[in-house]
Amino acid sequence: MSFPKAKVFTIGDIVPGAENIPCKQYNNIRGVDVTNRILTFANTIGGKFIYMNDDFFVTAKLRADVPIFNGDLTINPDHPTHYQIAAKNTIEFLEYFGHPIKNFETHSPVLMDSKKLIKTFDQMNWKEDNHFIKSIYLNVNQPKELRAGTNLKLSNCDIPKAEQFLRDYGCFSTGDAFINSVGSTWIKNLTLILERPPCFE
Repeated sequence: MSFPKAKVFTIGDIVPGAENIPCKQYNNIRGVDVTNRILTFANTIGGKFIYMNDDFFVTAKLRADVPIFNGDLTINPDHPTHYQIAAKNTIEFLEYFGHPIKNFETHSPVLMDSKKLIKTFDQMNWKEDNHFIKSIYLNVNQPKELRAGTNLKLSNCDIPKAEQFLRDYGCFSTGDAFINSVGSTWIKNLTLILERPPCFE
């Protein structure tokens, strides 16, 4: 691991080696279910934490306190309907309260504060429809530093691109096509390299 002293929690799903916080699926609306899980953590454990998915890979270069955004949120007709609904609801909420509408849906880890998260989502009926938890939280509670970037999810097995993302951002996210190919072996070897003590570097 790049952060050997980190305490890792899973919310809902049990993973060996990680402390689990029980949380049943709220409903079939992805944005609602994700927000319920993260709020469960905030109300159960609290404090500051790094929110990331199980398909993220990070190195010590990661700056979760400097979130990556990719322009402004838009409603893209090429995206699936549920994604368009999430974008629409997120934009409407942010614009109503006079917040920026930066797009933080870049598949990268972000630092959150439990108290700020709870306060932010107390302002909206988040249980009603799809939305983007990262873009809402980070536009309402903008950190001192932001970084313009790109979407770090690799749907295909593009190892040179993964190496570039690790050099530039300290993280990337994988799709099934990456994991179910030579990408899986590359990640395992990369992890071994990153875990070597300094005398091997």
